[in-house]
Amino acid sequence: MKNKKGFVFVETIVVIVVLMSSLLYLYSTFVALRNNEKRRVTYDDVANLYKTYSIKKYLVSQRLDRIISHLDSSNRSDNSNFIISFGCNNIDIFDQYQKEKAFCEIMSQQLHISNFYMTYYDLSILQDCDQSRDGLCNILSTVSVDLGNYLKTLGGKGISGYRLIVEYKSNEQGESCMNDEHCISYFATIKVGEDL
Repeated sequence: MKNKKGFVFVETIVVIVVLMSSLLYLYSTFVALRNNEKRRVTYDDVANLYKTYSIKKYLVSQRLDRIISHLDSSNRSDNSNFIISFGCNNIDIFDQYQKEKAFCEIMSQQLHISNFYMTYYDLSILQDCDQSRDGLCNILSTVSVDLGNYLKTLGGKGISGYRLIVEYKSNEQGESCMNDEHCISYFATIKVGEDL
């Protein structure tokens, strides 16, 4: 009789260990799927890509080539100008056109645009950046963590041209963001050709 009780006890412990390891495996899989879904929603969502395409058309009509000339004015090995951040307030293409500047500001407010970025299309070198911050990987230390993580997902190896990246910020309800601690950054990118 004693042997039977000991066997049931050992059998119960083995079943608990098997169940716990199965639950841990399921939990880790769930966390990975949730993170992938969050990345899928915040990076290059279809709605944000459509908005970015419209923004690109608008900026091209407003002489986007001036911003690209700022990008090309320095050597590509210079990390400071590898990516240019701009907004409606600091774009020199609107210096003489106050109506266009006002339209850009309204558009940014309505679409929850936080910032525009212009960079080269080929960002495949940033995919291999992990902890090292040498060479072009140093650019990841000059941008926000959210933007740095997004840049590491972009490729474009061997493709010439430029890339317009738009950062949208809103809270979980999709409303305009007032404080950064509850904001979610959404990114979308679109190719801008060399022939502007």
